[in-house]
Amino acid sequence: MVFAAARSLVVSLLAATPLTLAAQPVGADPLPATVALARPENEGLTDASFPIVKEAYRRLGIDAEEAMLPGERALQALNSGQYFGDVIHAAGLEQNYPNLVRVPVPLLQIEAVVFSYGHALPVAGWAGLQPYRVCIRRGIKTIEWATAGMTNVLAVSQYELIFNMLKQGHCDVAVLARSAWLEAQRLQVKGLRTQAAPLQTWPSYHYVYKSHAGLVPALSEQLQKLRKSGYMARVEADYEQRLAAAASAGQAP
Repeated sequence: MVFAAARSLVVSLLAATPLTLAAQPVGADPLPATVALARPENEGLTDASFPIVKEAYRRLGIDAEEAMLPGERALQALNSGQYFGDVIHAAGLEQNYPNLVRVPVPLLQIEAVVFSYGHALPVAGWAGLQPYRVCIRRGIKTIEWATAGMTNVLAVSQYELIFNMLKQGHCDVAVLARSAWLEAQRLQVKGLRTQAAPLQTWPSYHYVYKSHAGLVPALSEQLQKLRKSGYMARVEADYEQRLAAAASAGQAP
């Protein structure tokens, strides 16, 4: 009887083993408890997008934390493997930073907008920038790529410096993400103008370092669920509301 009972126990354990292996494949790396995501400092679109990315990680049992760095430094550190991933960038980042892998679910949009001080200056497309002295923010890769080769463009690291250069007439216009209105509000900058239509719009995506590419399918699934549930739409609506209020407060009369 003892032998029969022992044999029954062994059979039961063997029957359960495949389920255990299926839940945790042999050789699979355990999910990290916490990940650090590099991101540029003082970037309103990244601020708005981070809750979406953080929620996707939370649903996988992972706590995502932000690591604030100047824009270009954040990308260099990420590409060298110092961070798990970034928060958002436009598609194509992997062409210049080959160690990054894109999670293929679009988040919020990046809009390139022409800012001026005191009065609006007409700019028709990227070619329309040619008559002007142009400031851009270093590290916003879409705008850097779009203005590459233009001799009238100066890349500046901080929004505060860009706004001051516009005020002092050192730049005629600045091409920035539309979310720069939130920085103007934070810095209490008044008297800015923008054109109604952006120069160009791009979808943004979350990226991870290549050694973490195995997590991309799971992150994609969670981001898709956040989109279908309306979570992303609610985050975007709140972002747009705050952006409109900041632009209204900072525009020249």
